[in-house]
Amino acid sequence: MKLVSFPHYTCGGLLCDMLNDTFSSVGNNGGIQSIEHGVGKIGDSPDVMEEFDSETFLKHLRMHRTQQWIGTHCWLGNVDLGQIEQVINVTTETYRSRLYRWIRAYHLYYIKSDPWQGLRGIDEIDKQRETAKNYLRAFRRIHDAAVINLEFADVVEANTNLFNLVGRDISHHLERWQKINAFLYRQDLWSSPAVRRFHEAEHELALQQRYVYE
Repeated sequence: MKLVSFPHYTCGGLLCDMLNDTFSSVGNNGGIQSIEHGVGKIGDSPDVMEEFDSETFLKHLRMHRTQQWIGTHCWLGNVDLGQIEQVINVTTETYRSRLYRWIRAYHLYYIKSDPWQGLRGIDEIDKQRETAKNYLRAFRRIHDAAVINLEFADVVEANTNLFNLVGRDISHHLERWQKINAFLYRQDLWSSPAVRRFHEAEHELALQQRYVYE
């Protein structure tokens, strides 16, 4: 069994496609609709899925034995990996990784859709800032011989860590994904509203007081 462990909005579908040498369709949310990337999922969490029953998870995997790479939202640091051949653990320990993840979520929640219809102005900003707090928590590295840790920023920035991991030509995957997620590559990204909401969420949690807009 080979797993890609990743928090939501960190390219689990894209990675499964790259590793399995498949080319799945694109969903309405801009994600890659790889069937394999959902096989190992037993749920999700607003931030990081660390709390789950390991036996339930392993039983679920045994029901879906496959030679393909499959995805899960479970962080596997507390799971006995003796039954697992290999894990690629998509981490968000760097600041850039956490920001990229939040920006993807922000784009889906607040740009492509309107899940909180009627919220405008400061009420909408407040909701965005509160949502951003879920993305401050890191999906951590796992120190185990079966695990390869890959920062999400390595995928977004398509650096050598990603190419070395996959070991085949993935240019067609990246070209499509980067086009779909063009908002991540804007020159003004680091001063965008999404990044400001992230900084405001950090401010509130660090100081334990409400952010005051000037």
